[in-house]
Amino acid sequence: MALIKNGSIDSFSATVAQSVLSTKPNLGVFRTLSEIGEATRSVQPAPLEFSTSATSQGLSLKSLKLTQGFEGFLENIFNTSNEVYFLAWVWDMSGNPVAEYPGKTATEQSCIIPLQVGQVREFLGSGICLFPARQVTAGLAVRIMIWESDQSTRNFGKAMSEVTNTVKASKLNSLISLVAMSGVSTTTIALIKDAAIELADLIGQILQANSDDYVDFYEGYYPVSGGWTPGDETHQSSASEIVLTRFI
Repeated sequence: MALIKNGSIDSFSATVAQSVLSTKPNLGVFRTLSEIGEATRSVQPAPLEFSTSATSQGLSLKSLKLTQGFEGFLENIFNTSNEVYFLAWVWDMSGNPVAEYPGKTATEQSCIIPLQVGQVREFLGSGICLFPARQVTAGLAVRIMIWESDQSTRNFGKAMSEVTNTVKASKLNSLISLVAMSGVSTTTIALIKDAAIELADLIGQILQANSDDYVDFYEGYYPVSGGWTPGDETHQSSASEIVLTRFI
């Protein structure tokens, strides 16, 4: 379960398809997946049309901080520095593949972050890009996992390659690709929700098998109807604090 959660996929921007509105024009007032789901129970599965963003939208991770609650994850409380890393995967409903960080060519040197509790690691410029700026369909769904690396047993490169292959072969990737080719309904959205949970579980299993320790999980949703104002946003749990940067 996410320790840091921002919004819900049910807030993503959509309308009932024109083919339905021709006979049920009253459904035209609904603009989110949750509203449509409630209003169309009698006509399920209702075909949908997604809204697109007025501007390009991009997202990066600007900084990472370990907070006091992180100490509860440590077996050795006398550690003065901890080696942590993060993974991220982001998608919308455009049909484009899931954007994933750090990727299968990631190395320990480029990804492992020595960090003390209370120390902030700020990344250069606007931060590490998680989603390159482009027009977004329905909304952005963001996942960020933070892990502590086990120096003695890790095989970091192999684990990252497995994660990338898992993302590419995931049901989530297949479903959002299918959306662009054959359309979407409320039933498809339910399948996408389940596939997103399944992918997070699979990634967690890969990293646990690498003897690394889970620290935190950020889950965020950004509907296109909410606009996209460039700037920073901070999210904090008992174990970590992250700063995300929105850009266009």
